[in-house]
Amino acid sequence: MKHAAYSILFMAFLLSCNSNHNQIGKIVDTQKAISIQEALKKFEKGEKVEYIVYGKVMDVCQSEGCWFAYETEDSSITVDFNDAFTVPKTIKRKDLYAIGAFYKDTTTSEDSSKSMIIETKFLASGVKFK
Repeated sequence: MKHAAYSILFMAFLLSCNSNHNQIGKIVDTQKAISIQEALKKFEKGEKVEYIVYGKVMDVCQSEGCWFAYETEDSSITVDFNDAFTVPKTIKRKDLYAIGAFYKDTTTSEDSSKSMIIETKFLASGVKFK
């Protein structure tokens, strides 16, 4: 009985020390994170590197959790995962870290002009919840 109690305590200790329980995908080192707004400014100046960003979630895909959008000063930045994973649909208005890179996405407008729209998006390889 005494060994069973020690085993249970040891397992509880291991689980409490696991900092990856709120992690999906690639490990996100939150100590190196910068705001999504700061990272976007660096990207627009020509820095095309992998970023670790944080920000508040403005919206999230309600059908599958296949994307979310960070709130920015001007509007929002869509974050997708290339079908590598999904996020919970309940993360709206929560703070979230992500690791990945910005990219430009070209789409066609829905109106009759059929003009091309170029959007900046973020492709995340991992996310971590606060």
